[in-house]
Amino acid sequence: MAQIDRSFAGEGIIYARAYQSADPLLDIGNCDTFNLSFATNQTKLPNYRGGGGNRNVREVVTDVTAAIGMYDLTATNVARVTRATINSVAAGVVTAEVLACAGVEGELIPFKNLPDLSVAPVIVTAADAALVAGTDYLLSPHGIIVTASSAITVAGIKATYTKLAADALQLLNGSQVELEFYIAGLNDAQSGEPFSLRPRRAKLGLISQLNVFGQEYIKLEANAELLADPLVISTDISKFCEMQIVNKAA
Repeated sequence: MAQIDRSFAGEGIIYARAYQSADPLLDIGNCDTFNLSFATNQTKLPNYRGGGGNRNVREVVTDVTAAIGMYDLTATNVARVTRATINSVAAGVVTAEVLACAGVEGELIPFKNLPDLSVAPVIVTAADAALVAGTDYLLSPHGIIVTASSAITVAGIKATYTKLAADALQLLNGSQVELEFYIAGLNDAQSGEPFSLRPRRAKLGLISQLNVFGQEYIKLEANAELLADPLVISTDISKFCEMQIVNKAA
C-alpha cells in the first residue's frame, strides 16, 4: 500500500455538559488548546542472567489529564474553573439603595449592582436632600465618585438607578464539576477533514491564577482529570475517551 500524507493540525469547537446528564452539549467558546496527557508508573524486573538490561517491565497508567485553553470568559466558564456559584441579576430599577461612605474627595461609592448609565441615577443624602451630578459627584460605570465640593458626608447616600442584567459569580463557593466533552474537530492539514474526540468523564481542576488585568487577551488555562466512566461496560469501548478519525485510503 502506498504511503499517503496524514499530517495533522487540529482546530475546532469544544462542547460540554454536566456528566451523566441529558443537558445539551453547548459550545464553550474560542479555545486554542485541548491536550491529553498520560502518566504511567513502571515496575521493572532486572535481568540477572547476564548481559544486563531488564527481564520484564510492567507499565500501569496512573493519570489521564487534559489541558484546556479558553478565551471566552463567560460566567459558566469562569465558574467551572474557580468553583464559583452563579447568581443571576435581572435588569430593573433599584430604589433608594442605602450606601455607606466616608464622603471624601475621590472616593468611589460602588452600587451593589452594575448601573445602566443610559438612565441617569438619582442620588440623595441620607436625609433625602438632592445631590447634583457634576457638583456633588461624578458618574462611574460602577457607581459615583465624590467631588471636592460635594455635600456627601459620612452619613451616607441613597441611590435610585437602573441595574444591568448580570451574572454574579461567588468564587470558591461551589465544588468541582464533572463534565462530558465533545470536541468537534477539523484537521486543517487535511483541508478541514473532520475528526472527533469524546472525553467521557472529566473533573475540572482549579485554575492557578485568574488574570484580571493584562495587555494580552486573557486565557483561562484549566486542567482536568479524566476519570473512568462506570457507565461504560463494554470491553471494546474506552472508559476514558474515544477518538474518531477518517479512514482515508491511498
